[in-house]
Amino acid sequence: MSRASSEPSRATVGQWIGYAVGRSVFGLLAILPLRAARAAGAGLGRLFFLVSPRHRGIARRNLASALGDTLGPAERERVVRACFAHLGRIVADATHFPEHLRRPTEAVAVYEGVEHLKAAAAQGKGVLVFSGHFGHWELIAFLQHRLGLPMTMVVSPLENPLYDRFIARLRGLGGNRILAKRHAARPILKALANREAIAILIDQNVRGEGGLFIDFFGRAASSTPALATLALRSGAPIVPVFSWFLPDGRLQISYRPALEPHRLGSIEEDVRDLMCRSTALLEEEIRRRPDHWLWMHDRWRTRPRPGQVAPASRPAPGAPVPLPAAQKPGGAIHHRSAARP
Repeated sequence: MSRASSEPSRATVGQWIGYAVGRSVFGLLAILPLRAARAAGAGLGRLFFLVSPRHRGIARRNLASALGDTLGPAERERVVRACFAHLGRIVADATHFPEHLRRPTEAVAVYEGVEHLKAAAAQGKGVLVFSGHFGHWELIAFLQHRLGLPMTMVVSPLENPLYDRFIARLRGLGGNRILAKRHAARPILKALANREAIAILIDQNVRGEGGLFIDFFGRAASSTPALATLALRSGAPIVPVFSWFLPDGRLQISYRPALEPHRLGSIEEDVRDLMCRSTALLEEEIRRRPDHWLWMHDRWRTRPRPGQVAPASRPAPGAPVPLPAAQKPGGAIHHRSAARP
């Protein structure tokens, strides 16, 4: 397993203190039975809701803008509180990853659509598996080696290098490799050429000039084009995967039919088309289970520049959308925040 960062960084005193506190909480959750740990984690998530007015406000604003036309104020407040509890629950579940390795698969997760993943892998071009910060994305990746196709995970390194190395070790217990998002393109393309699977999350805000503005819940969201760029460069199919908790505590993991990276027009148009289609699938899942997404992430923080026209609507599948003039040429390809092929 490789580290998420190519060079180890020295931690500050404050980072050491934060790491010690976090690892202590992590250790306490790890010694609890799984169900109790998840309940305690949900409680910590609710505490986070109470003590962080900034994240509480972001979540409320995001949800009101995205689903205000379908959810009333009381239901939106319930979803906001539930998403904080959900975050705490999956963090607590991660403390039991070593235990999950010892448990039979059917005791941890229920799979559907695995045939889509295997059919994509059978093409021999590698597979790009995408999801968002929805459900339990970490457990999806953690368990995928049991399907005979371990993942290389493309991640953003954490600011605290102590946490970064700890989380990288935890993610790698099942055999996954970890790559930092910056300068990851060459290793990713090599892994795809070796018929490996690459995991990418597509729902983080991209700051600066690196993002491609894609419609997400009716608003332009600055998104990484890396998923589509890599697919078009390598020919690897894109397999969506989503998850949600079942009443019995197991995780439902659902792989969906692959998106094929066909060339339809210019590279910029094809990148936008694939990103619009991928983002639409994620939005559809979030609408079904809004309490499973992290509304406290400032997803729409980066706004288009004055005069930069963002897409007002999503294209029909397979229909390319012209790029805004301010993003031509190459705005979808050359960027600072995502992997640069």
